[in-house]
Amino acid sequence: MFQEYRMFTSEVISRTAFGSSYLEGEKIFYMLKKLADIVSRNSNKSRISILSKFWKTDDDVESEKLAREIQDLVIEIVKKRESKVASGEAESFGSDFLRLLVKAFNNPDEKTKILMEDLVDECKTFYLAGQETVNALLAWAVMVLAIHRDWQDKARREVMEIFGSQNPHS
Repeated sequence: MFQEYRMFTSEVISRTAFGSSYLEGEKIFYMLKKLADIVSRNSNKSRISILSKFWKTDDDVESEKLAREIQDLVIEIVKKRESKVASGEAESFGSDFLRLLVKAFNNPDEKTKILMEDLVDECKTFYLAGQETVNALLAWAVMVLAIHRDWQDKARREVMEIFGSQNPHS
């Protein structure tokens, strides 16, 4: 179930925050997961910062490669959004989270303008943290409902009160 939730939350985040589909963000999700695995694997290792400038571990090399690829993919999504506005295909940068970031990136006021690096970091954070948080929430909710059958019955009654015999919708 957890893998199904991962795909579901990825789709929801892609559509609501970035105006794209899971397939468009699938590579980003995959690379972010690999990057998180590398960070987790190395979190307890002590490092000498001077030495790491001259000698890089395999994980260092892979994480730098993944970070560059993720940045390139996010920049590609941003450029696609900007080109739609420039060509007149879209009136604005959209109505999602990415719109706020692209608008701040293109802001002529230097005080409120954000750098591309900041934009990419915000997208990475939103993708990764949003997915992991919602996955955990869904898994917990299903587990609690499985344990407490009376809560299942109450939830079913609420759905029936609101939707009757029609399928639930937003």
